[in-house]
Amino acid sequence: MAKRILVTGCSGYLGGILLPRLLEQPLVSCVVGVDVRPTRLSSHPKLRFVHADIRDAYLLRSVMADEAVDAVIHLAFCDAQRPEDVRARETNVHGTLVLLEAAAKCASVDKLVIAGSTATYGARRGNPPLLDESQRLRASGLAGAVHKRLIEEELAKALPQIRRSLQVSVLRLCMVVGPSEGLHSPVRRFRCLPFAVSALGRRNRLQFLSEDDAAEAFCRAVQTPELRGAFNVAPDDSIPFDEVCRTLGQRRLPAPLTLLRLGLWAGRRLFSTDIPAGVAGYLAYPVVASNRKFQEALGFTAARGSREALLASAGCGPR
Repeated sequence: MAKRILVTGCSGYLGGILLPRLLEQPLVSCVVGVDVRPTRLSSHPKLRFVHADIRDAYLLRSVMADEAVDAVIHLAFCDAQRPEDVRARETNVHGTLVLLEAAAKCASVDKLVIAGSTATYGARRGNPPLLDESQRLRASGLAGAVHKRLIEEELAKALPQIRRSLQVSVLRLCMVVGPSEGLHSPVRRFRCLPFAVSALGRRNRLQFLSEDDAAEAFCRAVQTPELRGAFNVAPDDSIPFDEVCRTLGQRRLPAPLTLLRLGLWAGRRLFSTDIPAGVAGYLAYPVVASNRKFQEALGFTAARGSREALLASAGCGPR
């Protein structure tokens, strides 16, 4: 396993899940956390926190070299309401390319693991029951999914110019849920709605990955030699949206897809709601990922299924 690991976005949701797991690994001698906000674990003897923006190429290269980093886990991501949000896109897409270049120019770094998303496949009418890594990335409308797609597209262009000894992998995670979720997480926000809308006549299914399984997936990816390419990280099962509503105690209001899209658009324009219009497609068309490739490469199987992960999330905090 890598002994000196740099983690971007260490103060975010995924960083808060992963850092404690890395710090308890006996073979890990140092974790360098990079973020624009301090982490709550800054006093840990094996953790060095660096206040930095991932677009600062010179600082990133200096930190990697000074700390003799041998692996980088890239979690930093700026949320956006619209795909064309310039600031978020600059951080998410350009920032990833800056990090890639910095890692490639630091001789000690031999592994870069990037947090991706299964949402990058896009919610499309013709999606197969299980999406594998050979499927095209066609996300549109939903800002986070679009930015994750753009990251992978830019990586594909840049990688041929990067030294071959740097192993680059993307973990396409399905929705991560659990007790550490913040107040603005999708599940928490969903539970605060007066009711849930769904696409009439469509029985969509969703996947949920527990926090522990997400952290374990990154630890496995860091310690597995010659890991390259994209991998779906998801449990074996998926659950219907109506069951999600029952689990989270939400009333469900089915509506035709056209009306659903119009309602979300009107809500944003007239009532300043922060529910992106692009979410309508994900309520209508399945985005369920096959985990076979990741299982075969790393021997990893999620300990909790989607139902169990969602139940754990539903039990934390007041509604």
